[in-house]
Order: sequence, then structure tokens, then C-alpha cells
Amino acid sequence: METFEYPSVNIVGKITGSDSKLNKEYVLFSGHQDHDGIHASLSNDSIYNGADDNASGSVALLAIARAFKKEPAKRSGLFVWHGAEERLMLGSRWFANYPTVPKEDIVAVLNADMIGQNNVDSMALLGSQSPHKNSSDLVAIALEANAAGPKFKLDTAWDKVDHPQGFYFRSDHLPYAQVGIPAVFFTSLLHPAYHTPEDEVQTINYKKLLKVAQWMYLTGWTVANKPERPKVDQGFELER
Repeated sequence: METFEYPSVNIVGKITGSDSKLNKEYVLFSGHQDHDGIHASLSNDSIYNGADDNASGSVALLAIARAFKKEPAKRSGLFVWHGAEERLMLGSRWFANYPTVPKEDIVAVLNADMIGQNNVDSMALLGSQSPHKNSSDLVAIALEANAAGPKFKLDTAWDKVDHPQGFYFRSDHLPYAQVGIPAVFFTSLLHPAYHTPEDEVQTINYKKLLKVAQWMYLTGWTVANKPERPKVDQGFELER
């Protein structure tokens, strides 16, 4: 058993939309800003930097926020760097139930967690297949944005119910899906440096990180400007 005691916070930023009516609704860009700190040593290194998990997602949110600030969409952008994701998603579980804006006004959640590793031309969009798909509308927008932009080859195996990693259930989109908010999870998946001191900045594929940030931006920009918000699919129910 391990015990962890440390302070944690959710960091929240808002960029008000340009439409006087739609700016009361929010597209939430999600990431987590915690990692494992000092932990078990590997090759005389005990500092777990978390460059991919999840500094990669954190800087993507900063870049997307900068773009929304430069040219606001009709709906507002809500940017949440969750705390304590590595401790059973405590930050996102809290924020999904006690957000700083009315919960019913969050129209979609785009979650970035580990987006700077593995093949530059491949990605995964978890929450794009049943039973994990809670919004066909949101998934369609994300897939259209991929086709128009980076054209990633999407790995669908990790979104299947029989995948041994159960990866859909391990990041900050999950609490939002559980409370009925359309949500998808952008990830480049696991790699040998995952949760080791070797997850360092020099291992990040910056070309890929840029492409993923652009994909997320285009997806969020489309959601933020569409007249209709994405709907939750009827009968959505997770397998666990």
C-alpha cells in the first residue's frame, strides 16, 4: 500500500465567447497537471517529470487557449488543468460535479492526456466506439476535424471493452461522461517511458504534439460555433 499526502488544485481559465447568447455555454478543454513527483528510482533517477503524462496535454491547452483568446468563438472556452488525476481522478471527479459554471451549460469535454509519443501519424480517440461513445455528434465533429487536418490513422483497439488496459476509464473525460456531458479522449497511448523517470522532455515528438493540438482546436472550434450543441446518445451506458 502507498500513501500520498500533497496539496492539489484544479486550475481553471475562461475565455468568453463572442455571441451574446451562446457565450453562456462552454466547450471544456481538459488536461491534468499532476504526475508522480519523486518515486521509485530507475537508473539512479527518481524524479518523475511526466513530460508526456501530462505536460504534453497541458501545453496543448495553453496553445488552444491562446488561439481562442486571439479569435474568440461564439461559445466560451473553459480550460481546466485538473489536479490529482494520478490519484483516481480526484480533480475531475470534483469539477464534473461542482464546476465553476452551470453544469448544464458545458456542451462538450475534449480531454488531452499523453499526446506526444509513439508514431507521428497515429492517434487514438477514446469514446468514439460503443459502449464508450456517449455522443455521436461530438465524435463525428472530431472525426471530420481529423480528416480535414492532421489525418491521423486512428487506433481503435484501445477503445474496445475487451482491451486489457481499460484505458477509457483512466483519464479525466470519464467523470464528465458519467454525469451526462459529451466527452472524448485524445491520446497517443502508452509507451515504455510511461510512469517512469524516463518520461522526459527530450522524448516528446513535438511535430506530433502540434498536430494533436491543432486537431483538438479544430474540433473545439467547430463545437463552439455550431448553432446546435452536441447531444448525448440515448441509452448511453458504460460497461462498468
